[in-house]
Amino acid sequence: MKFLLDFNQFHNFPQNFNFLKEQIFTLSEKQFFSNGGSSYFFTSGDCAIIIDKQICSVKNQQDIFPYSLITNKQNEYMNNFQKVYRFLYEDLISDNPQIWQIKNSKIENRDNSESSPLELKFENEFCEVYGKESVKFLYKDFCVTQESKDLKTNSTIQTTYFLDYAVQKENQILAVEENGIHYHHPQFTSEDQIERQIKYRHQLEKQNFCTSLGIKIFRFSSEDCKFENKVQENIRTFFGKDSSKFKSTGLLVDRKFKLYEHQEITLKEIETARKQGTKSFLVVFPTASGKSKIVEEDLKNHFCKNPNSKVLILAPNNDIIKDWNNRIEQTLFDFSNKITIKTFQGMLRHYIEFPQDYFSYIVIDEAHHAVAPSYKRMIQYFESDFLIGLTATPDRPDKKKLETIFGSYKTSLSLEDAMNKKIIARANVFRIETNIDLSKVRFNGKDYINADLEKTIRITSRNDLIGDVLKTYFFEENFKNAQGLIFCVNTNHTKEMEKSLQKFGISAKAYSSKEKNHEKIMQDFKQKKIRFLCTCNMISEGWDYPELKILVMARPTLSKVMYLQQLGRGLRKTPLKENVFVIDVVDEYSAAIIPCSMHTIFQNPYYVPFGEITNKNYKVGDFVTVDGLSEKIQRIVEVNISDFSEKYSDFLSEEQLAQEFFISTATIKNWITNKKIFASVTFTFGSKKINLFSPDDVEKYRKKLNIKVHDETTIYQDFFDFLQERDYTFSYKMIFLLSFLKNVDEIGEVQTDKVLEDYKNFYLDRIKSNLEVDRKGCPYTRDYLFSKEIKNNMLVNPFEKFERKRFFFQSKELGKLAMNSSLFEKLKAEEIFKIKNQMVEDLKDYYKTLGGLNENSELILFATQSNSVEFTKQEYELSAVADVQ
Repeated sequence: MKFLLDFNQFHNFPQNFNFLKEQIFTLSEKQFFSNGGSSYFFTSGDCAIIIDKQICSVKNQQDIFPYSLITNKQNEYMNNFQKVYRFLYEDLISDNPQIWQIKNSKIENRDNSESSPLELKFENEFCEVYGKESVKFLYKDFCVTQESKDLKTNSTIQTTYFLDYAVQKENQILAVEENGIHYHHPQFTSEDQIERQIKYRHQLEKQNFCTSLGIKIFRFSSEDCKFENKVQENIRTFFGKDSSKFKSTGLLVDRKFKLYEHQEITLKEIETARKQGTKSFLVVFPTASGKSKIVEEDLKNHFCKNPNSKVLILAPNNDIIKDWNNRIEQTLFDFSNKITIKTFQGMLRHYIEFPQDYFSYIVIDEAHHAVAPSYKRMIQYFESDFLIGLTATPDRPDKKKLETIFGSYKTSLSLEDAMNKKIIARANVFRIETNIDLSKVRFNGKDYINADLEKTIRITSRNDLIGDVLKTYFFEENFKNAQGLIFCVNTNHTKEMEKSLQKFGISAKAYSSKEKNHEKIMQDFKQKKIRFLCTCNMISEGWDYPELKILVMARPTLSKVMYLQQLGRGLRKTPLKENVFVIDVVDEYSAAIIPCSMHTIFQNPYYVPFGEITNKNYKVGDFVTVDGLSEKIQRIVEVNISDFSEKYSDFLSEEQLAQEFFISTATIKNWITNKKIFASVTFTFGSKKINLFSPDDVEKYRKKLNIKVHDETTIYQDFFDFLQERDYTFSYKMIFLLSFLKNVDEIGEVQTDKVLEDYKNFYLDRIKSNLEVDRKGCPYTRDYLFSKEIKNNMLVNPFEKFERKRFFFQSKELGKLAMNSSLFEKLKAEEIFKIKNQMVEDLKDYYKTLGGLNENSELILFATQSNSVEFTKQEYELSAVADVQ
């Protein structure tokens, strides 16, 4: 029996969607939420309508449901239907027809707003799927405008909506909304339920208007994005396996390029090269060495020859924008009306409004930001006569190179050269060595993972070491007023460092985003009422305090860019400051992964306390002289400065090779042992060896061993092929899969602990029934099953087998497991029944010599009682009709 959508029950259906009443919509399914709310999914041909009932209500914490239940299910319908409309049930039966009246809206000024972490996440993942050049297909902050007539005044009402990203594919626009939970979850947007309904309705109005224009909106929530690999899989599913049908926003070919670096000759060489046809330049100078001055002088010359020229200056933040405004006002005031100064983000939202040849001269300050996909697309959109980039840190943490915009280049004026030529302050280094072990702190390929790092280094004894050094060495006459920065791992660390320094009688304040009066703190610091600021993420590019004398690197980092940015805060030279003191806090680390320090940055293997970092020729007995004080060198210590992580960043480990080849890590190890394959490079790591494989060797062994490529197009068949192998050392995989299917929700996700509970109970049931738990060698005793080890065992053994082949994903942060969306959406009720039936039959066969299968086990009863992972279609329909009608 089919249940149809009865539009007559909705006496407040919006008039502009009355055309939907001409179609017959059949109830497809119903979604239930923990707050008692529900969503109804009706379909008709290539169109779907979703109706939410009581979805905004919340009485207590138990009522809160995961926002991903909304985003995942809607994305599935968006992907499978041409048009998907969504309404709130309470609005459709409301007695107030005015709720559908749109209001005039001012166009939001987003010029200086930064991309959210979610937006950056999507942009980077999009480029991971389609290649780094694919950002040219992304329209940032895509704008659509809705107009209607005010029936009372007959005036035009206009509302403007922004979509985070849009991609034009053939004759259709696909859009992405990055939804933070607190701004979009219908239970979180306000403390008042009526207000929550109003805000949720506004979201749906935007979505429905876009749908009416033929724009599909896919939503990625902050919860969704915590499944790292799942995001990429979903992008492929929604946008397609390749970008061949995407329309570009416009991208220029690479420009002819030349680099200049020494300030004394740069202007002359730029002019000479410009005459020879070179249009693109990159100036690489250390921080505080006068990069901006080159542009000022060149702009003067440029305007003398081209008085009507239009100039664009781009920079990453408002501090640098303010500095440029001051420079232009002082030196180029007569041409200020021809100079546009914008943040990257501000221009990103408006650049397509300009003709491509509008600006003849473009300046990119802090040019290392320019290779971020969206910024690169924007810069290469313009066909300027001249492009110049300024940077102190040409190496980015993501290893992307500036030659993709500015051409190939080399840097000859290094930080060391600039110090030796006295262009910037010379650095004297002191190392504080701790016994804190960083070898087990995880890293993500770019830097340490903050959560691990803070647990490791936020230790009072470590903070006190820093305070003791500052008290011992910087309370002498020459240094008693010297000011400095302590770079910390997070806001909590800044507060702890403040207390520690104050304990030693040192004036210090935490300076972070959590400090309500941070402007007053900075003012007091510049008035010398405070000696040290303990900071994290608040002092960066554009902040300038020339008198800064001391830098304490209390936050270990693997990012050369971050370290150099921190170092750059103290390199400004003044008539009263020729030296800066850098205190490296050096913890114990693994041989393979060495955090940045002055010695690794300057490749100086010899440490002399307070010695100049550029001096590699010190001898015992020499004197180190700093700011009028001399000290005889008693010892020179050799320190480790080697690190292979950057050189081999694109090599695959054994685990990564196993994932690429769709086999177990044990198989890879076996192949290495039996010399079936050979590592491209091997490193000793403690008592272990690290084997790495180059991209060329990966492809060589793929061909040699006849290993096929596995991707989202093969995943459905791969999954069933995997199950048909029936490769069971123990029963783990069968029990895990049944436990997952028993608890999975309608979007393919499940709480890890729920799976674990059913997984454990299966084996506990066998113990209670006096049956053998498993084959010999299985550690599952009663005590083991109640210990903490069982969870790790389940995730390492059965789950890892599925994860390696990209069938499942894990989010430790959410405490959830998820099936690959491309796979889950293809599993029909009969196929799920087939999987469960195979698992039960395989378990019967597995346990026939071990006392037989306990068919009264709750997990086995589940597997044999239903044909669906949740409800049958009929159960959906019967439960839905009573609520809707």
